Amino acid sequence: MTILGMNIVPEPLLRQKVTEAIRASIAAGNLAPGQKLVEREICGELGISRTVLREALQHLEAEGLIVNRSRRGRSVASIGREEARQIYEVRRALEGLIGAGFAENATALQIGRLKTHLQSIRNRPPRDIFAAEQQFFAMMLEHCGNQVAADFARQLDGRIMILKQRSAFQNIPLAERLSELGAIAAAVEARNGRLAGDLCMKRIERLSESVDLLTLPEAVAS
Repeated sequence: MTILGMNIVPEPLLRQKVTEAIRASIAAGNLAPGQKLVEREICGELGISRTVLREALQHLEAEGLIVNRSRRGRSVASIGREEARQIYEVRRALEGLIGAGFAENATALQIGRLKTHLQSIRNRPPRDIFAAEQQFFAMMLEHCGNQVAADFARQLDGRIMILKQRSAFQNIPLAERLSELGAIAAAVEARNGRLAGDLCMKRIERLSESVDLLTLPEAVAS
């Protein structure tokens, strides 16, 4: 809103922008797993109040990107080997349900939009490919017809994001990744839920194999 010629950012919008900024920093690796989050420093850099920051951090904590330990305060989540294996095991099952559900429940318009999005990925600069792939699966998740699976998948997004920092997945040639997405889209268009689910699960298996679990701590202190 505007008062006396001054532009004032509504607090909910500011909180959203702060949440997105911190999430992007974690995704880019600028905030590393285990790194302590010093409120004073973040508030000074972003020019925000501690109230806005704490609300943003609470949101990111709910996403699994941040942990809050009473004596040590908030820090970026760090994932141990066994937890990583469990995350990928659960995500694989969820992706199978989501892929099959989208193939069986999506409308022709929704499938058309998925195909259009896939085509657009081919024309994007390399730095935008990963986000575009994420959007591809977000479109499937939104219309898979299984709200429980979708909600659980969203809850894992933050920890999957952290694990991808240890992943060599983006080193896989773009042609192979597009072929993988194309096969999923073709199975969806054919309304072959079983095949679409299997292909989505194989993609998660490939992603998990690209993470060097030996670089992860054996366990994370609570």
